[in-house]
Amino acid sequence: MFNPFLEKINENESDHDLIDSAVHGSQEDLEKLILRHQAWIYNIAVRMVMDRDDAIDITQEILIKMITRLASYDPQKGMFRTWLYRIVANHVLDMKKQKFEMRIHDFDTYISLIEKLPDHREFSHPDSKILTEELKTGCMLGMLMCLNRNERLAFLVGAVFAVTDAVGAELLQVSKASFRKLLSRSRRKVHSYMNGVCGHANKSNPCRCENKLKTFLDLGMIQPGETRFCQPGCPTVKDVVIERLNVFDKSYYSPFLELFVQQPFYDPPDMTAWLRDTIKKDEFRQLFNIH
Repeated sequence: MFNPFLEKINENESDHDLIDSAVHGSQEDLEKLILRHQAWIYNIAVRMVMDRDDAIDITQEILIKMITRLASYDPQKGMFRTWLYRIVANHVLDMKKQKFEMRIHDFDTYISLIEKLPDHREFSHPDSKILTEELKTGCMLGMLMCLNRNERLAFLVGAVFAVTDAVGAELLQVSKASFRKLLSRSRRKVHSYMNGVCGHANKSNPCRCENKLKTFLDLGMIQPGETRFCQPGCPTVKDVVIERLNVFDKSYYSPFLELFVQQPFYDPPDMTAWLRDTIKKDEFRQLFNIH
């Protein structure tokens, strides 16, 4: 899979030809450009808002911004990756507060609620394995919601998608030193709280997803056959991110970060189908000279 977050992009995978053709009215090449980037935009959006339906809307809003501004992209001023993912970063940092951001916003309250949920150590369910993974992934995404948006985005691109400080600084429009500081602070916060309570992060902790499963099922927060976060068959983030050598090797945070990169890299909805429906509108076709 094309990875826009590599420090150096293969010239054979350049977006420039697609951009030029799309700007001159090629719907086919515009769709190719969307297909190349939609999964990365969507996976950032999911982890920023903890809701896949909201993430679809956010991805579409970002793609509309990309399409409407595509003619203004100047390759002399920087890589398309930088241009596009700055749009992504600015959008997810400035968008209105999403529903899970209003429900989950600080570590102490979030962890206290989890710890108060009763354990059922003898509970069993025929789908326990997948439901436990659903609870685990959802709980970890909830941890990210406790970070402010700048910290959350830095954690996602720096710790989960393993970008270099040079790329991260470009995307967040800060200095490399500022990006490293932001990443370090976010990583330290998530690690500190997870290491203090989560049995996956620290085996000496008593909190285990499998013991909380009955409570979440009883509350209707998990539905058998309707998993939101666990997606069997999807590649993991680690599968699709080509990491730099020694990114986390022998790191203090390595076992903890492994939990995040083993999460699904979600298949996005087909944004080209959405685009085709949008393009049927005459005013849209005229505006973008699409033939």
